[in-house]
Amino acid sequence: MKKHPIFWARAVLGAFVGAVFAVAAGGANAEYPDKPITFIVPYSPGGGSDQQARRLQPGLEKALGVEVRIIYKTGGGGAVGFSELWRSEPDGYTISNVVVPNIVITSKGEGIGFKPAEFSYIGMTARAVGALMVPKNSPYKSLAQFVAAAKANPGKLTVAGVGSTGAENFAELADILGIKTAYVPVSGGVGKMIPMLLGNHVDAGMTASSHAVKHKANIDTLVIAGPEASAALPGVPYESGWTYTTTWGVMAPPGTPADRVAILNKALNEATADPKVKELVTNNGLLQMRQTPAEAKAYVEVAVKKFSK
Repeated sequence: MKKHPIFWARAVLGAFVGAVFAVAAGGANAEYPDKPITFIVPYSPGGGSDQQARRLQPGLEKALGVEVRIIYKTGGGGAVGFSELWRSEPDGYTISNVVVPNIVITSKGEGIGFKPAEFSYIGMTARAVGALMVPKNSPYKSLAQFVAAAKANPGKLTVAGVGSTGAENFAELADILGIKTAYVPVSGGVGKMIPMLLGNHVDAGMTASSHAVKHKANIDTLVIAGPEASAALPGVPYESGWTYTTTWGVMAPPGTPADRVAILNKALNEATADPKVKELVTNNGLLQMRQTPAEAKAYVEVAVKKFSK
């Protein structure tokens, strides 16, 4: 018996609706993650953020079972990359390096739309104190010589740093030392600053001590921040009143589901537990950190209060 055309239309429609619901149900039940994750680095290749991402990438891929793709979104002292994450879908498939206090200081810039306290923080992984560095062929072989030259030529010596973050951190040291210099902001990160220093385009550079350790064959460190000397930089004096500390971590867009943040945090802590990662962290003069998402959020909130003034 021949079936009416309406019967066939209903059958086709029913099959289509069923397929749609099946796909939807399959998507809802699919385990996270089931596709590659994008890891935004807001600074240029070769800097501390890039080094952190590269250290973590293999461990994250192993723990999550998917590819972790590193992309660079540079500019504005990190603001371009942070803004990219802010606008990303909060589904756990886009994460970013975060640098404290950089994210807080850059958020104060004109036209910046992201709010540091509202990102979904996965965890901080490493930190380092600040360092003032000069190239090996510099005429300044000690902090005393640098200070004397700066006082003899107010505003003439040039000191490079990363964006407005570097300006605030060096201003603290300059005030302690009682000197005036010309600050040179570098957009894009330490990866662009070190060549300037090594090429004698500036008299000194100011950044995290981990870079001083990495480039110690070509640069001398005049002083580091903090209350104690560094085993990775033996013989380098420290200034206890200089509070500059750089911390690297990983974050996701605001509103990322807590269960996905927890999965990412577990993977992050597995990655940092790798002996090879621990060795890289120590050899670069960094202090390793392991945190819960709540601890990471609280860590950033302290920085927000400190640097938002």
